[in-house]
Parts: sequence; C-alpha cells; structure tokens
Amino acid sequence: MTHLRSFFVYTISFCFIFSQESNNPILSINVPSGVGIEVSGEVEVEFIDVEGKGGAQYRDEFIQKVDYRSPFVEIDKTVLDFKLLYTQDLTYNFSLRFDDDKAYADKHFLKYKKGNSILEFGKNRPLIALKRKTEGYPLIGTAYWKGRQYHLDYQKEFSSFSFGASIALKRLIGYDAAAEDKSFEMMVYDDTEKIDGQTLEFGFRGETSFKPIKLQGWYYFGKLVDDEEWKARLHYDFDYYANIEDDQVLSDSAYVGHFWYGGRAEYALGEILSRAEYIYSEDGFLPRHGYYLETSTSFDFLSFENIFVLFRLGELKIDPMRQTNSFLNPYRNSYDKSLLDNDDEDNERFYPLLKDPQTWNRTMITFALGYDITSYAKLKLEYYVLNEETGDNTQPDVKDDQMLIQLKFNF
Repeated sequence: MTHLRSFFVYTISFCFIFSQESNNPILSINVPSGVGIEVSGEVEVEFIDVEGKGGAQYRDEFIQKVDYRSPFVEIDKTVLDFKLLYTQDLTYNFSLRFDDDKAYADKHFLKYKKGNSILEFGKNRPLIALKRKTEGYPLIGTAYWKGRQYHLDYQKEFSSFSFGASIALKRLIGYDAAAEDKSFEMMVYDDTEKIDGQTLEFGFRGETSFKPIKLQGWYYFGKLVDDEEWKARLHYDFDYYANIEDDQVLSDSAYVGHFWYGGRAEYALGEILSRAEYIYSEDGFLPRHGYYLETSTSFDFLSFENIFVLFRLGELKIDPMRQTNSFLNPYRNSYDKSLLDNDDEDNERFYPLLKDPQTWNRTMITFALGYDITSYAKLKLEYYVLNEETGDNTQPDVKDDQMLIQLKFNF
C-alpha cells in the first residue's frame, strides 16, 4: 500500500479546494416533428498511480506486459447522452462515447413502458448490472455484467416483486483490466460483436424487496461461439484446457455449453447500505466463481455535504469446484463424463500461469471516498489493493495496487 498515505493527503486537499454549488437542468430540445430530446453527458478527468516499477529496464519477457507504470493523467471518457421522447411511454436512448483514440455509440436502446411492464430492445448492459457509485467495478462486475449486449428484454413489476426475461446475442469472451492498470487483464464477458457463428443467450431474473432488504437472482444460458470462444479463447489461451478436451477435437464435436447464475442481497439501515453478490459460471469446461461484500454510506462533515464512503472486498477464482452435473447445467448430458475423471491429487483442473494473467485467482479490496462539489461535479478518490496468484514460485504475486483521483463533471 505504498500510495495509501498519498490517498488520504489528496483526499483532504481536494475537499478544501472545491466547495462551490451550482444547478444546471438537463437540456431539453423540441424539434418540428414534436419529438422531445433531452441531452446530458459527463466528462471524467483522472490522475492514476500504479504500484510497481516501469521503464525499459524492466521489460523482460514477462514484464513486457506492463503498461502505464508511471503516474499519468487522462481524460478517461467524454459521453453525450440523448433521450428521444416519442410519447410518455416510448423513448429511444443512446450514448456517444469519445476516448483518446476513437468515438463510438456506446449504448442505444428503445424502451417502452406501459403500466407495470417494460420492454427494451437494443444495446445495453444485462439488466442485472448496477449503476455504480465508484469508478472501480467489483471484480465480478467487470467479469460478468460490465459488457454490452444486443437484447430484447421484458420486465413485469408487481407490488413487491418483479420478473424479467431476455434474449440476447451472446457477448464474446474477452479480456479487461481489474481496475485502472491495463497490464494484467482478466477474462470477462465482453461486448457483443458482429461475428460469424454468433449464438444466443437466454436469461431470467427476479427481484423482491421487503424493507430494509432487497433480494435479486438471475440465470443465463447459451452456447459458446465455436471458433471465436471455444477455440481462440479456451483452447488457445488456457494451457491446461487440453488436459480435458484435446486441442485437435473438431468444433462440431466440442463441448460448447455456457451458463452463469448469481444472486445479490442488499440491506439498508438509515444511510448505510450493505450489499453482497455471488456469481458462478461455466464456459465449456472452464468453471469460475466470485463474490464481493461492500458497505457504503453518505454523510455531512463540517461544511462539506454529501460525502460518500465505501469499503469493498471481492474475489474471482477459476475452478472453485468440479464441473457440475446438477440441473443448473442445461448441457450436463451433452459431453463425455469420462473427460472429467480426476487424475490430479489436489483435484484441480486449471492452474494459474505467470505468463497468462487471465488464469490468475484475484482478490481486490477497494477503499473509496467521494464528495459532491456541486450537484454536477464530483470528486472521487479510490485505492485498490490487489492480490493475484500468478502460479509462479519465484514471482508468486505482482505489485499492482492502484490509486485513482477523478473529477467527474455532469452536464
């Protein structure tokens, strides 16, 4: 935690620098067709410092993966959000995102709400995703519900219960950073792409609340995209995958089952919100699971209002248990059970490898502090303590703690 002292110094300094308040309403536009347009957006400016040494002298065969090992400042993103109001019930929402090297449509979807029913069609996150208050996602948030998908989603709300179902183009397996450092990326469900062999994913979810408790649960299943996921990701990127299924097997004989499920519980006590979430998944013969526990609160201190504090502990692991033959696996009868006969004394199928960060088991602790400078300007200070099992005896872990200071402007 070499940056922890700096974290608190910056916290105090920034809080005293910013103390103004302003109010800017959402811009509304009416065009001749009668369609109303609401325009809003956000800009994020960040200072990031990553533990560990960089520079040419550290670029050996493995450390060449290291990226941005010096403190740096960036405009992380600029987003323009447009909401087209055709009727009181029918809207079209889309976001344009501008990064350093590209601009693209981030999310765009049509939403129809009638009574207690909501229908959504377009590109968005799975609707079990949370709107985060911290810049850093939980590990399983990055791994499972951060990516965008094209879906048709229906939700029905009752008095204290809601039910949802979706059909989506399956998001491809990809890689993303656990936090701000891009050096050692982990396996995630990435954005949907136009690709040959695209498959579908079906999902169901439910939510109920009885104050002060809210419970959510979900289940998704589909099939892997054969060459792009089964071959290019699992067989190519996981050295031990061939111990179960031979690399030479033909795609039409491959096991391409895919499913994931999870649950989330929230407990609100005054201004304190506690949350726990667990997710388990199987992609082919690769099982993973993860969880996080977090507590957050908001309070006023002296002349500062709306100070936000959060503590989170999370974990993501590969092969927490053997592949399941339970009813939760819809493909349990579609593979040769003899492939899973155990011949390892420690009952493991996959091992962390130093050269392949996506195989590492990870734990991340997040300390976050936020302050509303105004209604539309926020200061965030976050520190991530990462523990990663590399599988290497001489380098069992890497120095990868990270500090973030962000100014976020909404407009």
